[in-house]
Amino acid sequence: MQMSQLRPAYACAAQYGVKMLAHGGPGSGKTPLVKTLPRPVLCATEPGLLSLRDWDGPVWEAYTPQAINEFFAWLKTPEARNFDSVAIDSVSQMSEVFLAEALIKNKHGLKAYGEMAEAVMPLLRDLYYMQEKHIYLVAKQYASEEGGGLQKKRPYFPGKELNVKIPHLYDEILCVGTFQIPGVQGEQRAIRTLDSLTVSARDRSGRLDEYEPFDLGALITKCMTSA
Repeated sequence: MQMSQLRPAYACAAQYGVKMLAHGGPGSGKTPLVKTLPRPVLCATEPGLLSLRDWDGPVWEAYTPQAINEFFAWLKTPEARNFDSVAIDSVSQMSEVFLAEALIKNKHGLKAYGEMAEAVMPLLRDLYYMQEKHIYLVAKQYASEEGGGLQKKRPYFPGKELNVKIPHLYDEILCVGTFQIPGVQGEQRAIRTLDSLTVSARDRSGRLDEYEPFDLGALITKCMTSA
């Protein structure tokens, strides 16, 4: 290593982009947000993109482990440079696809869950470290028991391992839904970025408001700003 190889931190941030994991209930608007990403390509792991019926953006349908792996292999080719953002809808279903295959091969359920995690985690880690790409992972939502009768809404993955490792890895944990925003009359559809007793969320950029508008392009711009 030489001192000339050192770079300012903002250059690293600009190189890797914004890595987002979003969760929300059915109909909350997670999928339509793909349309607001800068030059996106979408990997759809479950059929029924009715909420994108007015969008002519590029979609790869991946309902099998083979098709999912083909998409991730393509992301490493020069063609993928035509896109600034990669979206997976949903990453929860993607994990379920790998789990279904593992359950066919393994009578022991715990081994199947382990094989699923071994297949999925490297793919999502590769996305996190992918350069010059913003990443938007759509996850289903579940409520965890927090004690004292409280439940906390979190991104859902089958098994225990992914539920811990993936949210820990990604910089932006976004809760998509309808909220009562302070100072605004009535409930509003928004993106929550601040953790609470009942909602899992995080903003490692430190640039976002507690509630952001339904626009991932604007959210990314705020995350990437240096001042």
